[in-house]
Amino acid sequence: MSQRVHISDYFDGVYLGSERYWWKGPERYDPDPAAYPTSLLTQQTLRLLRGRAPGRALDIGAGEGADSIRLAKLGYHVDVVEISSVGAKKVQVFAEEEGVHERLRIFSVDVLNFKPDGEYNIVICNGVLHYVEDKHSVIELMQQATIPGGINVVSLWSNYTPVPRQHNVLVPIYADPEDGVVTSSYKKWSKEFIYFERDKAEAAHSDLPAHRHSHIKMIAGKPGA
Repeated sequence: MSQRVHISDYFDGVYLGSERYWWKGPERYDPDPAAYPTSLLTQQTLRLLRGRAPGRALDIGAGEGADSIRLAKLGYHVDVVEISSVGAKKVQVFAEEEGVHERLRIFSVDVLNFKPDGEYNIVICNGVLHYVEDKHSVIELMQQATIPGGINVVSLWSNYTPVPRQHNVLVPIYADPEDGVVTSSYKKWSKEFIYFERDKAEAAHSDLPAHRHSHIKMIAGKPGA
């Protein structure tokens, strides 16, 4: 069995291995929901943002920055949190290529060590929480940093199906039950979108043998607006 590595080291290697690991298609920054026929979460997020005045956004686990850059193109000022230093540098490069780098502040840091300096209209946490054992701390940070009426966009692996061995041998994985910490933490928030995606073939990257995942995907609105 391969020795597990720290998540930052793992993604440093992943992001060094290709020019773009995620969102390889040309539509990656398109603000039109119809540009994302295979991503219900992206579609619904963009639909929900229509008609809202842009403000501040926080993108936790930004990867190579597709969500961050898309939000910046919509007029948001985005704080980008990415534990991989290689990923953080790629966000900067890609944002410069798109002419929106001045709207981004990039922090190469573990989210558990990130301290927001204010509140946000939207907080995105896409593909992070299944790598975090202490989910309560991350969710508390997200919720406290969201303005009343703001939204949290969350995606993580559920344990509806077992975590594929291809992932579990590489880094520690902490998938959540569909009725686990994540969904229970948002009981008092409005659910703009919630979807339990079960046993879906992985299509976002091709560097590992064929495998399948189950997901929790949710957009929740903070009460009190």
